[in-house]
Amino acid sequence: MNEYIRSTLNSYRSELRTRCLNEQHRLDQLPGYETKQLKITQTKNNVNYYAVYIPETGTYKYIGSDKHSEVNKIKEARYLSLSTKKLMREISVVEKFINSSIAVTYDDINAALPKMYRNAAIGLGSFASETAEKWKESVENYKASFPPYKPEDLIHPTHDRTMVRSKSEADIYNYLLEMGVTFVYECPLRITFNGKRSLLLPDFTILSERDYKTVIFIEHQGMMSSPSYRDKFNESVYKYWLNNYIPERDVFFTFDSPNGGFDDRPIKDIIFRRVRYESAQQ
Repeated sequence: MNEYIRSTLNSYRSELRTRCLNEQHRLDQLPGYETKQLKITQTKNNVNYYAVYIPETGTYKYIGSDKHSEVNKIKEARYLSLSTKKLMREISVVEKFINSSIAVTYDDINAALPKMYRNAAIGLGSFASETAEKWKESVENYKASFPPYKPEDLIHPTHDRTMVRSKSEADIYNYLLEMGVTFVYECPLRITFNGKRSLLLPDFTILSERDYKTVIFIEHQGMMSSPSYRDKFNESVYKYWLNNYIPERDVFFTFDSPNGGFDDRPIKDIIFRRVRYESAQQ
């Protein structure tokens, strides 16, 4: 795994653990509240009024509005109960992501081969160019069969005048162009989630030059300081896992550089791990 990604994920895991411990500690201070049941009895002037269920009598007892301390404790306990469960699940996902990563560079795989099979020079000649062109045309046509997703957010131009959603995506897009990589921006990916057909929208769908069949995905994460964005990122990782798109094998996550500039090293690392052999590096 790329060390930058590993460091980012380890920091994120620590943040999740700290939040989970803090929320569990607060939940422990509210014993019994997470199982209490509320019912809205009436609403006046956008204010809800509640009753709480009394198991001994099988009836509801009126307790007051949103501002009542008992109402807030019950709501808080329900939130903390669900939040800690989700946090523990996401910690498990991140840990599995980190622990299951394997070394897949050309040098690592080459070293694992018997000596007589090492140091292969892979070259596909004109077949490669024709295959890449046909693949890109086919994938672009497939992408065009879907309505554009939030086209109003496509505000950053790239070198070939394609519009993307962020400055970081534009930097990655332009770098892939400069490297001569065959890719398509935001091609919908069909998946199954919660028993239903759904779609993911990887930032970059890339054709591997190692066999001109394998496809990998790059997802760039630009606002990891935002809790809602992190939640969306975690859900995305989970959906990939469920559909057998394994992080660091099939899908790669990149992150904004801490100093705010564009760091091409994570992208270059991905290219020479899964798209192109190190022997092709200039």
